[in-house]
Parts: sequence; structure tokens; C-alpha cells
Amino acid sequence: MADIFVSYTSSDRDWAFWIGQELSKLGHTPRIYEWEISAGGNIARWMGERHEGADQILCVISEAYLKAPYSSWERQAAEWAAASKRPNFALPVKVEESELPTLSAVLSHCILFGIDEDEARARLAAFLKPAAPPAEPAPFPGARKAATSEGAPAARPTVVFPGAPDAKKAGAVSNIPINLPRHFLGRDDDLAAIDAALKSANGRAAITALHGLRGVGKTTLAAACAERHRGVYRATWWIRAETGSTLRADLVGLGVRLGWVAADAAEEPAVAGVLERLRDDGAGILLVYDNAKNADGIRNCLPRGGMARIIVTSNAPDWRGIAAPVAIEVWPKEIGAEYLTARTGRASEQTAALALSEALGGLPLAHEQAAAYCERLGISLAEYRKRFEAAPAKLLDTEKDAPADYHDRLTVAKTFALAIGEAAKRHSAAEPLIAYTALLAPEPIPLYVFSEAREEFGEPLASQLAGDGLDEAVAALRGFALIDREIIPDERNPAITTDCIRLHRLVREVAAARHEPEARQAARRILIAAMVALYPVNVWRDPDTWPRARRLDPLTLALVGGNSALPAGAEEGASNLLIMAAQYKQHALADYAQAKQLYESALAIREKLFGPEHPETATSLHYLGNLLGAQGDLAGARSCFQLDLAISEKALGPDHPDTATSLNNLGNLLRAQGDLVGARPYAERALAIRESVLGPDHPDTATSLNELGGLLQAQGDLAGARPYVERALAIYEKVRGPDHPHTATSLNNLGYLLRAQGDLAGARPYVERALAIRESVLGHDHPDTARSLSNLGGLLRAQGDLAGARPYYARALAICEKTLGHDHPTTKAIHDTLAALDAK
Repeated sequence: MADIFVSYTSSDRDWAFWIGQELSKLGHTPRIYEWEISAGGNIARWMGERHEGADQILCVISEAYLKAPYSSWERQAAEWAAASKRPNFALPVKVEESELPTLSAVLSHCILFGIDEDEARARLAAFLKPAAPPAEPAPFPGARKAATSEGAPAARPTVVFPGAPDAKKAGAVSNIPINLPRHFLGRDDDLAAIDAALKSANGRAAITALHGLRGVGKTTLAAACAERHRGVYRATWWIRAETGSTLRADLVGLGVRLGWVAADAAEEPAVAGVLERLRDDGAGILLVYDNAKNADGIRNCLPRGGMARIIVTSNAPDWRGIAAPVAIEVWPKEIGAEYLTARTGRASEQTAALALSEALGGLPLAHEQAAAYCERLGISLAEYRKRFEAAPAKLLDTEKDAPADYHDRLTVAKTFALAIGEAAKRHSAAEPLIAYTALLAPEPIPLYVFSEAREEFGEPLASQLAGDGLDEAVAALRGFALIDREIIPDERNPAITTDCIRLHRLVREVAAARHEPEARQAARRILIAAMVALYPVNVWRDPDTWPRARRLDPLTLALVGGNSALPAGAEEGASNLLIMAAQYKQHALADYAQAKQLYESALAIREKLFGPEHPETATSLHYLGNLLGAQGDLAGARSCFQLDLAISEKALGPDHPDTATSLNNLGNLLRAQGDLVGARPYAERALAIRESVLGPDHPDTATSLNELGGLLQAQGDLAGARPYVERALAIYEKVRGPDHPHTATSLNNLGYLLRAQGDLAGARPYVERALAIRESVLGHDHPDTARSLSNLGGLLRAQGDLAGARPYYARALAICEKTLGHDHPTTKAIHDTLAALDAK
């Protein structure tokens, strides 16, 4: 019988072994190098001798075989010999769907895939049998085929047939050290993403990098992926990539296990040899590089091409240069709750589990610690949450409840603390930067907090953050998955974006707990000063500043809006922040209830800090009075304005601009209360001061002009009112711009005056323009928008278009009921008007 050299690539080892077994049964002598070469043997010499001395070369054809260089040389040499001097020398046997090269395609070949083992055995035997006429007479083809005679079943072969649908890879190599947890939940999408990345090799080594927060389960996920596909790969090999020494040692271990290098080979040439074999013969091998610090740390220990599949786990996010990154996110609270109830066996505590999962920020490691704690002490999930909220840092550091196979019981707290320490080694500003951000709200934090206000943080941090220092510090923290960096679009205008960083809530807890209470209070005082420097001071009158206020608002409220004691020395800054935040709430959001709380807090601070008769106290009374007036509490507003005026006149003098503001406010309030005669002296005096001190074209002068024009109109002097209102509009359009809310107010006032004069057609453009500005700038649910809607409805009603007027009144009523409440005077007035329309 024949001496047959079996040419194959390592990914088809199972097929080669099965074919060799069948060749032996048929009486042939199979030449398979893994059956004849021991560790340290000269593979090249063996191949040269066996290839030359063989009677035939059997080529195990697959896509990997056709691409691998060694097997391609063997096949091409066999085909050349068959074409030139040795007929029937090359025997192509296809074991998967693949397109044969032109020269190979003309050769008779055997197909073994897609059929059962018995048929494959019969096909191979028939393929190897020399062609000859049949020994027996050929039967008439039209006759019914005789039934196959029954015989004793053949013994099961010692090598599993690779073509069987559910066959496991016989002799597959694996060193996966991770035991999958009993409750492995919520990662189907991640596993699918990994599979997709590993299938996108396009003829090269496919590498995907799993990156994300520490404790999110990247290592467990990589192990799950390896276990799921264990039957697909001939080798799944775990490589400890956190250090260069462990990485190289594990690569050499793979080479020894596969017989590529000798056990006593020197490390450097052994690593080079393994990488070379992975490039040329890596098909069917899955490598997991676990806990790699960054791409540069493993770049030189990756195969340079080939068909291997590689999974990297890392905290660092920047892998696109060498891998397809897959971000591993924390659990949604539903998955976290499912884990908690399953792990503790408490299906009845679903509601508590949802709340606890949310408190733990979806971090799997924290869930595992929490479940172990509850099980060990026999407490409920609700009780754990109560204890966690009281002392989060303590419960995040309970070593007894840390999983034994997670870095030798490394707790959540120690995991993040070690990462912070490592980041600090990369950049000196990393640790103070995360310490400050940990004291801010769990919201996107604009990087301009640390660039524009860096001087507030003092030295040496201010210098460390200069130039590209801030970017480098952020990069150091990102390298250990301690923060995320993202571009946040503005909610109202997506074209406006802000470069932000964000911390996971548990990272915040750990970072904040690293410092004593005194140090945290000092840091909080610095942050308050930084926010004062950053918050737009003209937020009440400048809509262009609102996108910045939207980003700073939640951070500001967390710093000064709660009940915790303010740091010593931060009281004045806190009161300024409270007022600016209240102005944003009032004028941009029409959130009058929260604005009132903030104004009252600022007033309390200033009364205590400066005394009840200080101008700063008067300013707080002024803002609070305006808010109370907007809420319809005219009596409360009058009290604030009277105190404000008395303080301003005494402390600043009768002709100060702030005194004029107090006069204007009190006159406006008296007009709203119906005391037109009493209001007029205040309005005229305020206008005179402002024209004299601020000038005839100042926007505050325009405010007084509007107020006096409105008062004259209320008194019935429409002709006298018009010059004041028109002059106010001209000032606002020039100083504030044509699309400013203050301009809209003057447009509305002029339209209302023209309507009172009977010029309905002339009034309409002003009212419509005012509505358009308010809808665009303030939004569709603002009370001022409602007033414009009501004014336009009133104009249509006056023109006799009752059907056209009704939708405007209805929209205005809905807005006022939502923002002002059912008992507000404006709401009641619109309600009554709409009811009168419906009655007609």
C-alpha cells in the first residue's frame, strides 16, 4: 500500500488525524508530523524527507489551509510534481467549502464535509482506490437496488469524526483559569459584539478589546466567550497581560503545549518562535490577553497577522489602533436586581433589589459584595441599602464579602483606590483632579471648570493643569477607567456642545472617602469659588448664557443648594451662586418654586453674614420680591420691595441706580395692586434717576420707560403712554437685540397699547413677533409665552374671530395651570376669558 504524506494546517488537525486513522485502516502508511516528531525534533528536515519519499501527498483543503504559507508550499510542490513527473501524486481532499486555486481545481478531489462519518469513510476509500473496471458484471440500472446486507456494527473510532454537527474538538488545548459564576446574566449583547468583532478579520488576526470600569466583569466575559466556543477552537489560551514577564511566560507556555518550542528554550527566541507560528499557523486558536494596561504594553507580543482570534481585556479605552474595541457597560438595574434576588435566593425582594442595584450603579462587583454581605449576615436587601447609604465607603471595602477569585479578594474600594494611585503615577494632577470631581454632582462635569477657573484651585494644581496638563491628567484617569470623557450637546440647541468628564457613582464615593472631612470641606470651598467665577452673572437677561447655566446648574445646586453646612469662608460665594441659580430657574425655566427656595436661602445667608440693613441683603430682597410678584403673591412682594427701598436709600443714597431699581419695583407692584396714583411717583422718580445716572439709552432706563408707559395706559392716557413704550422698544432692539425676551416684552406692550387704541391691524404684527421670540427663546411652556398667546387670542377676539382666538387661550391656560398653578391671577383671568368664549 502507499506511503501518504498528509499536508494540513493546524486548524484542521482533527481532520488530519481522522484521515490518518482511516488511511491506516485501509493499509496505507500516513505520514503526520505530529505523530512522528517529538519536542525538539527537526520539523523542517522531517518534512523534506517525508515529502520527497512519499508515494502521494494528501492535501487537507480548507480556507485556512489555502492561506497558510507552509501548507501552500507543500501543496504547490505536490501539484508541480503531479503535473511534471509523478501522476496522481497530489490528492486534494476538501474538508470545508472553499474555492480551489486554478491548478488544484483541475485535479480530481474528494469532498468529506456536510456528510455523516460512514459516507465520508466510504468516499475516502473510493477516492484512494486505483481506477479499474469492475470485477463483477455491471447490474442493470433499472433494477431495484438490493438491500444492504446486515453486518456487525463497526467499533467506534478512537478519533472523533470532525464533520459531525455536534462534535467537540478532540484533544483541544485550554488553560482558562476562570470559573464562570453560577449567575452569569445580561451579557448576550456583549457576547454577540465580541463574536462579530472576531469574525471581521479579513484574512488577518482578529483582535477585539473589552474595556470598561474595574469590576464590570470584563475578565469573566472573556472567559465566558472562550468557554462558549471551546468546541470551535483547537486551543484557547489565557495570557496574563498585566506585566511583560507574565505575558511572555504564558506565550511560551502555549508554544510548549502545542509542541512549537522546547520546554527548556530561552524565553526571547521562544516568544519570537511562538509569534511566528501564530502568524503562519494560528487558525483555530483563541488567545485571551487579560488585564492589559494599554495597547503599547502588548503590541510587541501580538502575532503580526495570521488567523488567530484574540480577546484583550483592559481598563484603557484607546485600542482602535490595533483592535476592535467593545465597551462593557454596567448592568441596567433590572439585570442587577435579577442577580441580587437570584444570588441571595430572595425572589420576593424584587422592589428592594431594583433600588439597591440603582444605588450600586450597576457595577457587578459591587452587586456580588452586597449579595455576599446580605447572605453572610442574613439581612434583607432593603437593610443593606439603608446601611450603604449611611456609609458607602465602609460597605464597599468589606473584604469578607469580596469574591475570592477577584484579585485575591480585592474589594470595590481597594480596586478603585489602587487605580487612582496608578493614575497618579502617570500624571501629578490626576489624583487632585478626581478628588475635586468626586465632590461634584454625578452629572457631566464641564472641563472648563478646571481650565477657565484653574487659578481658583491654587498651586501647584493650577500650573499642572495649564497647557495640555488637563488633557494629560484626564488621559491618565481614563487609562484606568476611572472617568469617561464625552461631548454633551445642549438640550435646547444640539449645535452647542460641551467637553465633559463623568465619574461612576462608586468611583465618586471611593475618591471622596480618601480625604478627611476637613480636606473635603476645603475642596468644597474652592469649588464654590470656581463656580462663582464660571456662572454667568447676567443669566436673568441673557439667553445666550443659558446653555452654560444648564451645564453648571446641577453642579451648583449640589454644592450650595442642600442642607449641609457651608465651608467656613464660602458663605458670600454661596449666596451669589444661589441667586444666579435662582435667576436661571426663574427666567429660563419658570421653575418658580425652586427659585423661591434658592432666593430665600441666599437672603438668610446674607442677613446673617452682612446684617439686615446691608445693600447685599437689599439685593436679595429685590430678587425675592420679583419672584413673589411673578407667583401672584403681591402682598409678600410689597413687603420685600419696601424693605429693599428703605435699605437702598439709607445705605446707597436717594439717587443710586439700585435705589432706582427699588423704586421701579415698588411702583410696578402698586400698579398691579390697582393703586395707580400711588404707583406713579415711584415710576417717575426711578426713570429720572436712571436717565440721569445711566443715560437715556440704557436698558434699565428702558425698563422704567415701559413701567411708566404701562402706568399711563392703565390710567387711560393712551396717547401719553405711547412715546414711552415706543422709546423702550427702540432701546431694547438696539441694546439687547431684535430677538431678546426684553424686546419681546416691549413688543407685547406696544401691541397691547395699539389694541387699546383700536388699531387692531397695527397691533397684530407686534403681538405675533413677541410670541415668536418667546416660543423660540423661552420655549413653548413658559409663562411669558402664555401671556403672548393670551394677548394674541385677545386681539383675535377683538377682531371678532372667536374660533381663531380659542386655541390661543386654551394653550395659554394649559401653560399657566402647569407653571403658575390654578390659583394664580393670570391663570384665573385666562380661564374666565375662555369660559366666556365657550358660553357664546
